[in-house]
Amino acid sequence: MYKVMVVDDEQWGRKAICKLIEELSANVEVVAEAKHGEEALQLLQYSKPHIVVTDMNMPVMDGKQFLENLFRLHKEIKVIVISGYSEFEYLKAALTYQVCDYVLKPVSILDLKNAITKAIETIQKDVDDLQQQYHANSAWKLKREVFLQHVSQKRISNQSDMAKQLQGFKIVHAFEKYRMVMLTFRQFNEVAVSKFHGNADLLMFSLENILSDILKSDVPLMFTADDRMKLCVIMPSAYLEAAGIGDILGEFQHAVLDMLKVNIVAGISRAYERLETLPAAYDEALTALWNNKFHISSLFVSTADSMIAPSHAEILTIFDLKTMKQAFVNKNEKVIQSMLEHFLRKIALCKDILIQEVHFEYIQLSEIIASGMKEISYSNQAISDFQVLQHVLDIEELTICIHKLSTLISEAFLHLGDQDSSFPVHEITNFLSKHYFEELSLVDVAMRFHLDPSYFSKLFKAFTNENFIEYLTRLRMEKACELLSSSDRKVNEIAELIGYENQRYFSQVFKKFTGQTPTEYRESSESV
Repeated sequence: MYKVMVVDDEQWGRKAICKLIEELSANVEVVAEAKHGEEALQLLQYSKPHIVVTDMNMPVMDGKQFLENLFRLHKEIKVIVISGYSEFEYLKAALTYQVCDYVLKPVSILDLKNAITKAIETIQKDVDDLQQQYHANSAWKLKREVFLQHVSQKRISNQSDMAKQLQGFKIVHAFEKYRMVMLTFRQFNEVAVSKFHGNADLLMFSLENILSDILKSDVPLMFTADDRMKLCVIMPSAYLEAAGIGDILGEFQHAVLDMLKVNIVAGISRAYERLETLPAAYDEALTALWNNKFHISSLFVSTADSMIAPSHAEILTIFDLKTMKQAFVNKNEKVIQSMLEHFLRKIALCKDILIQEVHFEYIQLSEIIASGMKEISYSNQAISDFQVLQHVLDIEELTICIHKLSTLISEAFLHLGDQDSSFPVHEITNFLSKHYFEELSLVDVAMRFHLDPSYFSKLFKAFTNENFIEYLTRLRMEKACELLSSSDRKVNEIAELIGYENQRYFSQVFKKFTGQTPTEYRESSESV
């Protein structure tokens, strides 16, 4: 699904464009609207559109200024200009900032369809080009990366073999004296999904390219860690001083934050010599990496020379752990869920806590939960999957992990038959009965009630005997029937009142639900 933002200061013109776009294809949806360029730039970080359709003549920030800022901050977003003006300055701006298409008002549906199609093709080409560039990396470089991975993880330890391969890869000079720099990235998963269609390898490839451009040299050796989420850089003598490395990382942080909206977490080892010391340097850099503060989002480089002392924050006390254990014995889900919320609150309040301390506390919590699950004869391997901690670098990612644990616990208690305490279906159905006319998706509602979407979908069907879409559609159709029978409102007004902007689509759904068109239903109701 390709997401579109529409920017126009005229409300009716903006709504008209939105309706035209939504009628073009099931593969395109309008996710945001803005009255001018300044508002659009603020909404971009939340809506994350693939395509922006914008007017040029707007107040506050006009189209020319908006295009300039959009090109500087979000080059990957494709732009279609729709304007009643063909002035040279506007056309020049469109060319300068690589606009996909320029459509003059009044807009014909064919022109708009062609423009949207062109934008989608450009997006697909960009992704294809990046994939081709990724796969076009030489086998020699890939073999060198695998070699460094094997050495750092002690999978190759024969010194004669290592010396031979060092010569073959022409990297002897890199190990005369060096520091290991290990990098990982906050918001990694979110950016991989929003900008790279879920392809984490392509995101890592982009990050490597940005750092290579900054270094302007092939001398520092880069390779990814086994988990494909950490970038390891061997900085030889020319880059040896930690302060100098810090300057490079500062420039790298600025670039990736500007281009990809990710933040760097960095750990640096002490100075080492010779290839056989690489495992020790790797472990030391990894320790320094996890020694960074959990709540700092900007660049903060931790070095093995001067690591921060742990905060010694006691997040889960012995009393807390015993309380959670006893809650499983007593089958008291409310206490367990309350303890999870307590855990999150304490982490959020402890401003000096380190990443490694959060990981330790999370492991403790997970082990208690895994043990407690056995008490109620229910187990799930996801609880003890500590690979997820590679992503947990800020409170947002930790919150996601805790919510997943919460969902697994609810599932376990549902399995026991404790339905009232495990799943608030009545709260959700009450919410839907009051908000059925809004734009609601299964994911929106699941996140609102802190549930995993897949799990929510299954449980909702189990409790209501309808899937989410069927249930929401039925609510809307029942309300439509009521309005058609008891009011003189026009069909298009009723459609909008219950959440359908497109009257034709509403009529199709209504006929499928009742076997009659809205007009036929109203006439049959009047005759009764």
